[in-house]
Amino acid sequence: MSKKEKEFTIEDLPGVGATTAEKLKNSGYDNLMSIATASPGELVELTGVGENVAKRIIHVARTKLDMGFETGEDILKKRDQVIKITTGCKAFDDMLKGGFETGAISECFGEFGSSKTQIAHALAVNVQLSEEKGGANGMAVFVDGEATFRPERIKQFSEKLGLDPIETLKKIKVARAFNSDHQMLVAEKVEDLIKEGNPIKLVIIDSLTAHFRADFIGRGELSNRQQKLNKHMHVLMKLADRYNLCVYVTNQVMSKPDTFFGDPTAAIGGNIVGHNCVTSDTLIQISNGLIKPISEIYNYNEITNYNLNDNLENKKSKIGTVVVRNYKGELYTLKTTHKIKCSGKHRFFKINDFKIEEVRTENLKEGDYIAHSFNLEITGEPQELPKREITKLVKIKKEGSELLKKEIIERKLTRKDVCKNMSITPRQFRRVLNQEYPTNLNNFTELTKNGFSKQILQYAEQVITNKHKEFILPEILDNNFAQILGYFLGDGNFEERALRFRDARYDVLETYNNLFEEVFKVKGNISKVSNKNCFNLNINNKTIRNFTKDIMKDIFDYVAKSPKGCIASFIKGFFDAEGSVDKKYPKVSASQKDEIVLRYMQLFLDRLGIRSSIRGYKHNGNPIFHIDIKSLKDVMNYGIKIGVSAKDKKETLNEWIKYCEKSYTQEMTAIKRTDIWNLIKDFGIYPSKVMRPRPKSYKYIGERELNKVIKTLIREKPKDDKAREKLNFLITLVNSEIKFEKINKITTEDYDGVLYDFSVPKTENYIANGFCSHNSQTRIYLRKGKKGSRVAKLIDSPWIEDSECAFRVTEGGLEDV
Repeated sequence: MSKKEKEFTIEDLPGVGATTAEKLKNSGYDNLMSIATASPGELVELTGVGENVAKRIIHVARTKLDMGFETGEDILKKRDQVIKITTGCKAFDDMLKGGFETGAISECFGEFGSSKTQIAHALAVNVQLSEEKGGANGMAVFVDGEATFRPERIKQFSEKLGLDPIETLKKIKVARAFNSDHQMLVAEKVEDLIKEGNPIKLVIIDSLTAHFRADFIGRGELSNRQQKLNKHMHVLMKLADRYNLCVYVTNQVMSKPDTFFGDPTAAIGGNIVGHNCVTSDTLIQISNGLIKPISEIYNYNEITNYNLNDNLENKKSKIGTVVVRNYKGELYTLKTTHKIKCSGKHRFFKINDFKIEEVRTENLKEGDYIAHSFNLEITGEPQELPKREITKLVKIKKEGSELLKKEIIERKLTRKDVCKNMSITPRQFRRVLNQEYPTNLNNFTELTKNGFSKQILQYAEQVITNKHKEFILPEILDNNFAQILGYFLGDGNFEERALRFRDARYDVLETYNNLFEEVFKVKGNISKVSNKNCFNLNINNKTIRNFTKDIMKDIFDYVAKSPKGCIASFIKGFFDAEGSVDKKYPKVSASQKDEIVLRYMQLFLDRLGIRSSIRGYKHNGNPIFHIDIKSLKDVMNYGIKIGVSAKDKKETLNEWIKYCEKSYTQEMTAIKRTDIWNLIKDFGIYPSKVMRPRPKSYKYIGERELNKVIKTLIREKPKDDKAREKLNFLITLVNSEIKFEKINKITTEDYDGVLYDFSVPKTENYIANGFCSHNSQTRIYLRKGKKGSRVAKLIDSPWIEDSECAFRVTEGGLEDV
């Protein structure tokens, strides 16, 4: 019987000795999964190891276990294990499609006296019921941050249900939290209770933000407060997901103090439990530059998004819970310069009365302007390329051959015996020894490893032939190689032992042949294709061919993480292969059969501040897609930042650049002319002195005219602070990386499939297909109703449509009105 393989533990991780292991275990990191899902900063803080060591520990932990990446279908099956915990009120349960569910966090927020804590008490009792009666056969943990737990209420609720009050109280673990650190520690210790065998199925945090507000006072502490609050939420999210338990948190409401939003029912701490609804092929901007489908978001920790509450700058934000939703209903397609598919409840951002406000897809209309990411500032880094050994061809001199023959005789070996350690046949070996036949240097290196004299290597002389030329392989993806790869993506082919490019323009192939010489120190062969008006460039080198093939598998990843110069070169190569410069109108285009290639190109162009649009049609039944750059400003930017290689195209593009520089280009903004007209009045200026009067059909103001207005108003004194705030908003907007694009078309279709979402603590937005997409939230807003009743309004949910219900809190629990 085979010996059982030893289990890999945290003590086996590199850099984790007995002391470090003890620190990790004492902090709750007692298994590979907890370490694999930690951040390097957490391990550095806990153990004192260096950041590189922490990264290495996490990397090895991840390679030693199944990280739990699942398909949407797998997660959909998990939904079968979700348990619904009844509130005791039929209307409330109906609104939640059965009750508060396990495996998720639910937030109830409202003013003082809106019954947030009463619901918590009811759930703490109801969770102990059998599943048939609306419970989970479990226990509850009540983290009491405001001294709100009342055992008398538990006694009343349990008696109404016919339960033993004392036994019910025994199954509720209560911990009084005295500050935010204590509250976070108590939440982390819940896992210990579960490991001791306690069937915890409900964790109550009442209240979520009270201690954080008390410990971090003032706007100067807002960042620190949110970071700790996000970390606390992350712990709760992991508990809910890992142990299929319900996390119920309460929160109060306040008017938000930021500039651009003013929701009077906003939860303190922000929207920290989020979900949205987009299709699986939606491309998400990751913080390191990568662009990935949302269906692969499990693999990443951070995304890039915008601080919409302050300066509109882009920033990195942590990814929270990933949600997969089975959706049946209307699916919307929004087409601006970009395209996205989503549910009607999905939210985007538009401008209204000098504020950025969120708006649901179902409430958008054609002609509206919504926010897009543009000229995104991501600091790329030169990308290391895969290491590949270069085959070195050598021949053995006569002296070396004699030495080798002598050793073979002394060892009483045959050529067949020797060739067991070489990658050549005995017959080839005979030619190597007797005819100075070229062979791989590795063959002689292997012989020395097996006891033959190292002196043999001194007689190995490198051979350069027409077939075997000396070359190098680049270690870093530079601009030249990026351009070659872009050209290959558009017009290259892998032959059995070579790379092949085909083009009608000889000068273009000559350009790329020169690039190959710069990058690889190898020149290819350009030849006319018989019976066709085009030429071939062949790079006959199997090592370069295989090296390129390895890179092309992840080409978008390499380019996305590179500096902007590298991205521009990659785009240039692609447009050299597939692009055209229109001779009648200022327009640069490229075509492709595969739409996803153009979608990546569009997002790369966005990164460089160049707007483009994608259109598609069918030719002889086959789909063809075009990416067009056609506004005067963007054609000019393309010519300056990227350019083309073909001589005739270059001449045409240069003419268009001159034309664009002389022409009046007016980009429209999302700001209404009437709003600007009234703002100018608020500064005590007659509007027609600053901006030209237009008919009502001119709804929005142009970019140039808006900048002129801003320059004028900066020098003037406003009538009130509100006017100054509006001007500050405009200044921030025009200097930001956010651009508002017009919705050209909205279509709907019936859909029955999976939609994806993930939460983004604090900033509550992410970049999806170039759109600034809102991260909506699962929240229940509570308020007082008529005659002592309470109203619960479901604000957002990943599974349920928005709705509301009325209920009453009685001595025995929650009841219908």
